[in-house]
Amino acid sequence: MELTLLCLSFSLLFVFFQDWKYRRIHVLLPVIIFLFSFYLTHLKLIPIKNILFNTAFFIITLGVLVIYMSIKNKQFLNPFEHYFGLGDLLFYLAVTPLFILPNFILFFILSMLFALLLQFAFKKYIHENTVPLAGFSSLFLFIILVKDYLHFYQKLTVI
Repeated sequence: MELTLLCLSFSLLFVFFQDWKYRRIHVLLPVIIFLFSFYLTHLKLIPIKNILFNTAFFIITLGVLVIYMSIKNKQFLNPFEHYFGLGDLLFYLAVTPLFILPNFILFFILSMLFALLLQFAFKKYIHENTVPLAGFSSLFLFIILVKDYLHFYQKLTVI
C-alpha cells in the first residue's frame, strides 16, 4: 500500500509540475492516478458506488456551468474552449475513488479556492492568462494525502 501511495503522490506532483510549466497534462497521467486511486480504495473494500456518486456530482456541476455560461452569453459555449481544460476534467474524474461524496464536494470546492489563492499569490510570476487548475488541485490533493497518511483522525480521503 505504501508503494502505491508513493507512486500516486509522485504522479500528483508530476501533474502539478507539468500543468504549471506547460498548461497541459499528458492524458496518461489522469489514467495512472485513477488506477492507483482505485487500487488503494479496492484494498480497503470501498464500494464502487462512491466513484459513481462523485462522477455524477462532477458531471452535474459541469453541466450546470455549461448551461449557465451559455445562457449568460446567449449561445452555446464549449467549456473546454473557454473556461475548463480537458486535463482538469480528467483529473477530477481520476480522483473520484479517493473520496466519499461529501468529502469529494469539499475537496472540489477547496481545491478551486486553493487554485484561486495560488493564482493571486503568484500573479507576478505567472505570465499566462490561464489557471493551472489540475496542477494546483493535484498539489492540494498531495498535501491532503500527506496529512491523511500522517494523522489518523479527520481524514478527508478514504485512504
